[in-house]
Formats: sequence, structure tokens, C-alpha cells
Amino acid sequence: MNRRESLKIMGSIPFLAFGGVNFIEAKQTKRSRRAFASTPKNIILVLADGMGVAQWQAGAIGNGGSLQVGRMTHAGLMTTNPLDSFCGDAPSHCTALACGINSHKGAVGVDKDNQPVKNIIEMAKEAGIATGIVSSNTLVEGSNVPFIGHSKNRMMTDEITAQYVDTGVDVFIGAGEGFFTHSVKGFGPPTGAARAPQGGGGSQMTFEPRADKRDLLEELRQKGYQVLHSWEEIKQVRSGKVAGFTHKVQIPNLANGRDPNMYPDEVSLALNLLSQNSKGFFLMTSSMFVDRASHNSQTELLVKEVINLDMAIGRALDFADKHANTLVIVAGSPEASGMTLVGGDIQNRKVEAKWTMPGMANHSGIMVPYFAYGAGAEQFGGTMLNTQLFEQMKSLLNL
Repeated sequence: MNRRESLKIMGSIPFLAFGGVNFIEAKQTKRSRRAFASTPKNIILVLADGMGVAQWQAGAIGNGGSLQVGRMTHAGLMTTNPLDSFCGDAPSHCTALACGINSHKGAVGVDKDNQPVKNIIEMAKEAGIATGIVSSNTLVEGSNVPFIGHSKNRMMTDEITAQYVDTGVDVFIGAGEGFFTHSVKGFGPPTGAARAPQGGGGSQMTFEPRADKRDLLEELRQKGYQVLHSWEEIKQVRSGKVAGFTHKVQIPNLANGRDPNMYPDEVSLALNLLSQNSKGFFLMTSSMFVDRASHNSQTELLVKEVINLDMAIGRALDFADKHANTLVIVAGSPEASGMTLVGGDIQNRKVEAKWTMPGMANHSGIMVPYFAYGAGAEQFGGTMLNTQLFEQMKSLLNL
């Protein structure tokens, strides 16, 4: 089979893999035929934490057979394996995406010897390109932090939050203000229902004065950031540098009251702010709620969280349709807990799932889907190493 035939097959993944070919083909979203620039000025990277084919397929079936990601024109499969084991995690995989190197589990922007390696946001900043990070939950999630910091372990949140100040990413929005104002040990429950530091913390968290004694919020203000403490404040912003904290600690999942419009709206707001830079932008945005639902074997919640992530993807694709120099990439991170679809009812939007590796810390080592759309998307398709995605993005932005 030649490469062209391979790409054609891989490009059909969004429809053929999502549960019943005839059902999906009858409802697939018409793909855009508009002309895009040959290379992008802007890149939007959406990280789908914990999402293998089973998670995508469950979401598509639950959404009536189609997803916004089905609009994307190129697709393939990507490795997620770290250096020190077969099954990886979000920090090591996203270090490969952000820095172009394979490292050990838990690594945050460092090599196998724990030495820092420059990430794509740091490179973009040097080139005058605007940069942004939007998290559906905290700003210290494992999928986010390799794009901002360098640490031997993602749990070293004092180091990581300080690097938001030092790196100078133009716009960052997410929960976890308490991680910036306090030294925090542990993480809260998967619902994100932990209390703020003033309330004594969640049952799995303790909050203490920052060991480094730094006042990060004041340092951000001194650097010209609008430091905002709620989504109500953040959504009023129309320009400038933004350090936006939606919650003191974590955000609830959809089953526990999260507004389903907030994350897609955050992505739209960041795009509006970053697109004001004449040299272009790089935005990394991630959702980890599918990962957590999968770790907890919550099938119905997982389906809802896939659909919510897909809403945000739709916002990115709509932006690309209006800005022909924009590339959108959606990439999975290590598949969560070995999800397998063992039954279901497509017509009634139901799936039955089992997990071969249940538990919060468990990921399988299978390849995960990625998708591309817009300027330069034709350079993607087929199988690739996760480090190759970094190389592709770096090349397309001339970094």
C-alpha cells in the first residue's frame, strides 16, 4: 500500500471508527472544501486527555453518530510510550509533544536526566508569536504543564506555577488559583469538588504558605497581566495579557454542576485575544475530564464529557474557517484505563464499556488518534511518533 492510499484510509478514521459505518455515514458532517494557506500563521493544539478510539467512539454514539472532530480532514495514530515503561502518562507524552523528546513518566519538560528542554511556547515567545494555555480544569494538570515548565515531576506545583510567571505566556485561563498562592500537597477528588485554601482544602489536599515565599499574583500584575479571579471577570476582557483563574482549586465535572458552555467559551475568548497579535499565535488547550471519567469507569459521564470537549473543538474549527492561515490539531494523550466497548445500542445512543486497567493512575500503551484541519493539514496523516508532532509544529511555525 502506498502512502497516498494509507492516508486515505487513515483520513476515514473519524467516521469508520465511531460505531456502525452506515449509521455514521448517514449523519457525518460535511467536510469543508474551502482553501487554506499552505502553512499556518496560527496553531491551535487541542489535547484530548486519556482518549483512545473507544472514548471517541462512545462520544460519537452518544451524540447521535457524529462529532465536530469529524469535520477534520486528516487523521492518524500516534504513540504515547515513555522511555522507562510501555504505558505512559500525560506529563511524559505531552513533554514529547511540547519539547520533541521522550522522557520518563511524570516528566515535565525535561529529558531523561531531568535537564530542562525548551518547549514550543518558549520558542514561539522568542519569535514574537503570541501564546496561550486554556485548561478545562486546573492549570497544573499533567497535560498542560510540559508546555509551560520544567520539573522532574508534575506534582512539584511550586516550581510549575512559578514558571507561568517566568515564561510569560500571554494568556492563560483555568482553575487552581490556590496552587499559585500556596504550596499544595495532593490532589482533590475527581469531581474537582475540593474546597479553597481558606476552607481548609479538600480531603486529599493540604494548603500551606508557599515554600519559596513568592507572591506570584503580584509578580504577574507587575508584568502587565490582568489577574482575574472568576469566569465572570475573565469573560469581560477584550485585550491584553490575562492570568485568568476560574476557581480557587478545581472545577466540578458535568455530573457535579460544571457549566457545559464555560470551556468552549474560554477557548473562544483566548482565540479572540491571541488573534490580535500580527505575528500569529500558538494556543494549547486541554480537557482532562474524559480521562477522569474513564479512570472511574463512568460511561455515561464519559460520553457527556467527550461531547463537551467536542464543542470546544468546534469553536477552534469555526475560527479556522474564518482565518485561512490557522491549523487545528487534536491529539490524544495516553488512553485511560484500557476502555473497551463490549456492547450497546447505536439507535438509542447507548454504549456498554469495560476497563481492563481501572484506577486513577492507569493508562494503556496503545496508539491514540490525532486529527488535523486547516493550513498545512495535508502534512499530517498516518502513524507517527509523538515527538514528530512537535517537529511538525515547529517546522510549520518556522521556529
